[in-house]
Amino acid sequence: MGRTLNEATLQLIDAARGGDRAAFGELVVVFKGKVYATAYALTGDAQEAQELTQETFVRAMQGLPRLESSEKFGGWMRGITNTLARDVRRKAARERRHLKAAARERDGQGAPVDEVVAGKETGAKHVAILKELVGTLPENVRVALDLRFREGLGYAEIGEAMGVPASTVRGLLYRGTKALRTKMRPLLRPAHERVGRETAGETA
Repeated sequence: MGRTLNEATLQLIDAARGGDRAAFGELVVVFKGKVYATAYALTGDAQEAQELTQETFVRAMQGLPRLESSEKFGGWMRGITNTLARDVRRKAARERRHLKAAARERDGQGAPVDEVVAGKETGAKHVAILKELVGTLPENVRVALDLRFREGLGYAEIGEAMGVPASTVRGLLYRGTKALRTKMRPLLRPAHERVGRETAGETA
């Protein structure tokens, strides 16, 4: 969202600032990928990034009449996304503190609070493992993977959203999928095979 806006985009922003809803709808199409990429980079969570993207455009529609200059639209949108992401992190931290306090009041009865939170957030075991492994990848690789496999964007669209050439996107996706295959391979072996390998390692 930091690159210079072309004349056509500036005209759309001017029209949207004047109350043209159709023009704003076109801006959503143009900037959705960029906003999502920013939101995902800030949160590391696809669902939260989608919700942040939607909320960013809601806030933008409400605040557009107060935008001083159409040329500042990209940075202004990035600022909205950053503010919303910060609010999400603060809310999550508060909820986590409340859950821990409730757990202490139960004097240790029931499942540990971290297990409860993890269970609600991650769902199935393999989804949790994959999400954890994706989180270990570099930020630009994570964003490229999510835009490709969750959002279904093409190389050119991802490049536009991330501000890089399509060739760079291909490289990021290759690195990401290769790293995930390597990391997942030991976890997908049959249980008895994993135990055998671990035992052999202990006795070696």
